Amino acid sequence: MERLTDRLVEYLETAQGRDVHLRDIRAFLKIEPGSKDDANLRVQMSNTMVSKKVVKPSGRNDGVYKVLTPIKAITTMDDIGEEPIPFCFPRNYGEDESSFGIEDLVEVFAGDMVLITGRSNYGKTAMALNLMGENLHLFPLPPVLMGSEYTASDGKMSPKFKRRIKRMAWANLVNLDGTLNFKLLPIGSDYEDYVEPNCINVVDWISLPGEYYLIDRVMKAMKDRIGDGVLVGVIQKNKDAEFGEGGERTQRYADVELRIDAFGEHESLLTIGKVKAPKKRATGRTWVFEVVDFGANFSRIREVTKCRVCWGKGYVKSGTNHTRCSACKGLKFVDKLGFE
Repeated sequence: MERLTDRLVEYLETAQGRDVHLRDIRAFLKIEPGSKDDANLRVQMSNTMVSKKVVKPSGRNDGVYKVLTPIKAITTMDDIGEEPIPFCFPRNYGEDESSFGIEDLVEVFAGDMVLITGRSNYGKTAMALNLMGENLHLFPLPPVLMGSEYTASDGKMSPKFKRRIKRMAWANLVNLDGTLNFKLLPIGSDYEDYVEPNCINVVDWISLPGEYYLIDRVMKAMKDRIGDGVLVGVIQKNKDAEFGEGGERTQRYADVELRIDAFGEHESLLTIGKVKAPKKRATGRTWVFEVVDFGANFSRIREVTKCRVCWGKGYVKSGTNHTRCSACKGLKFVDKLGFE
C-alpha cells in the first residue's frame, strides 16, 4: 500500500510555486479530519517537509503552506555565452529609411526580456511584430506569438491581422504556400505555460484583470522558461502613467524597456526606460514615429529632445498667464536635429 509520505510528495510536486491548504491536501488524499492520518499529515507538513525545504508555512498558523520550487545550484561556467546577441530593433523600410537605432544604444543577451508598455492604438503591437520580424532568423527555432486578439471567433486568423502581416513583406513572415514562419498561439492567460525555450516569444499583450499584483510573478515565470531565447512582453499603459498596468513591478525583470505614448493627434512617442546593459546613454532618449500600413510598419522615425524654450512643459509663462509654447506647439518635444 502506498505510504502517506509518498502520496504527499507526489501531490506537492504538482503544486510547486503555489500556496496549498491542509484541507485541500486532506481532500485530495482522502484523509478524514481528526484521524490518525490527519495527525500524521500535520507532522509531515510542519516538520518533515519544512526541514527538507519542500514547503514553507505562512507563519499565521492557518494551515497554509507555500510549496517551494526546487533550486539547483550552479557550479560551472561551461557553455555560458557572455557576448550579446545581434538583436535588431525596428526601422522603416519605405521611402525615408528612418530608424530608431536602439541596437546602437543597448545590448541584448540570450534569456533577456524586452518589455513594451504603451497606450492602446499607439503602436505597441506594431513594435512587437516588427521586433519579431527583424529577428525572425536569429534563432534556429521559429518565433512564438501569443495573443488573444489575432484570431476571430471561429479560431482562424483575423482579417485585420492577416492584412497586417501581409504588409510586412520585408519580414518574410508568410511563405508562398500561405504557411507561417512563426507559431501563432491564441492565448489570453497562463502565458508562462506556453513559452517555448530558445527562440523569440512575443506575448501581446499580458492581461491579468483584477490580478495585476501578480504581474512580476508571471513575467519572472515566463523569463525563467525562455532559455537562450528572448522574451518580448507587451503591457497596456494608461494615459500619462509612467508604468504599465501593474505599476513599477512590471519592469522588475525587464532588460530593455520601451514606453509608447501619444504625440499630438497622429504620431507616437517612444521612450527608452530601464536598460540593464547600455552601450551608451540610453534611458530617457525619445523618438517620434508614425504607424502606417494599417498598423504594420513605421514611418518618419526621428529622435526628439525636450523643448528648450518651455523645458518640456508645453507652455510658457507670460505675466500671470500661461500660453502654449510656440517652439514645440505644446508637444513638449522638438526634433533633436534642430539643436545639433
